[in-house]
Amino acid sequence: MTTELHFPATRCLFGVATRDVTPPIGIYARSWGAAAHDAAEGIHRPCLATAALFAPAVARSPAAGTAVRDTGGIAPSGDGAPDGLGGLLALVAVDIGWFQNLTDEWNLRADVMQRTGITEDALLINMSHTHASANANSLLSDVPGAELIKPYLAHLTAQIGDAILEARSQMTPAWIAYGYGRCTLGRNRDYFDVAQQRYACGFNPDQPADDTLLVARVTGDDGSVRATLFNYACHPTTLAWQNHLLSPDFTGAAREVLERAFGAPALFLQGASGEIAPRDNYVGEAGTADRNGRQLGHAAAAAIEGLAPAGSKFVYTGIVASGADLVTWAWQPAGAAEMQPAHKLSARMSQVVLARKTLPPVAELRARLAATTDRREQELIRRRLFLQLTLGENDTHAMPLWTWRLGQAALVAVPNEPYTLFQTSLRQRLGSVPLFVLGVTNGTLGYLAPRDSYGKGIYQEQQSPYAPGGLEQTIAEAGDAVEALFRDQA
Repeated sequence: MTTELHFPATRCLFGVATRDVTPPIGIYARSWGAAAHDAAEGIHRPCLATAALFAPAVARSPAAGTAVRDTGGIAPSGDGAPDGLGGLLALVAVDIGWFQNLTDEWNLRADVMQRTGITEDALLINMSHTHASANANSLLSDVPGAELIKPYLAHLTAQIGDAILEARSQMTPAWIAYGYGRCTLGRNRDYFDVAQQRYACGFNPDQPADDTLLVARVTGDDGSVRATLFNYACHPTTLAWQNHLLSPDFTGAAREVLERAFGAPALFLQGASGEIAPRDNYVGEAGTADRNGRQLGHAAAAAIEGLAPAGSKFVYTGIVASGADLVTWAWQPAGAAEMQPAHKLSARMSQVVLARKTLPPVAELRARLAATTDRREQELIRRRLFLQLTLGENDTHAMPLWTWRLGQAALVAVPNEPYTLFQTSLRQRLGSVPLFVLGVTNGTLGYLAPRDSYGKGIYQEQQSPYAPGGLEQTIAEAGDAVEALFRDQA
């Protein structure tokens, strides 16, 4: 019979800071082939970039407060701030859709790394993937609002760097608690139209969707909430071709719910949402995006309220005789030895070599683009063209894969849009280890769709530059990489 329950946690130095990165009105913001307009005409909600920084700390018993050992990397100085940069992990959540030109993304990340000293394996910039922000591609010059793109990219880069440096200056000891909740906002979007005998991308009520929601609460040693994190898989495509406003889509209202509830910054982390989007989708009314966001925000808040107290265990304390014999449990501080794994932080970057489809060469795509005046066709060709310019015309692509250990939790990130099979398979494999699964991180390349989706005319498979089997290969190699982090730091 179970008499104690233990809960995964992280003990570290932590800092957080937020910047407003809303693009300017008038910038090129075309993300939909069906859109009749090109430039943003107003703002629904601000777009934000929030940096959360983690670093190893001296291990302490939550009960007695006595030092146990130093896990290496950074030890806290007298004021709780890190003495140096070694060992820092920086996770940035930013309201942007994607980077059509991957050189723009790399230039941004390289500048941030140079400015902050954070290494490539330790910097993750997760895009919310909102489809209602700027299409910030510096290669575009013949579209309305193109003159605002390069200044905006410079502004975005500076603001992310500023947020990281501010968060670094505020690092103090903290506990992080984790737990899973559920939210039904995200629905399957691979819909088969029987009359037309083809697939389209939109709400499919006949297929289930992964409703898993991972939450985390960061608290200081005084018990105050420093930040909340919520990792969920759902395309922010509420606002579509009818919308003329810059917006974070549903993530804005979701954050608002959490920040009002807990009085601390909230980071939305986009999951493996390849086939997932809201039921109420493809509209122009900002109120629908806010309703979707509140649904997610309240689900996250409920899950956070149910988290264990920091550094604690739940212990059976016996029977109390009353009208009935009553079982009693109590929260007790976990011991130093029990919490030692919570102090271990590490990061690795590896590569998954994926086979590619045979696709039209750049010269052919340029010729197609020059030959058409159809706006939808132009948008489709541009997307394929920029993808080919980024990846080249090689038979394979060495896709980056990031894996982090955060004490007794883990994180895996890819610069693609995997189907939810990516997160369900990895979480099942890792069992009780809370696992953040991040798509659209440090770039955006294409979809990772299941092998059995190929040849059916599904949009995600058609857009993907990868041959069948890429998703399954990524799942296997990501699982091996995460398990290696825990094995090597046993």
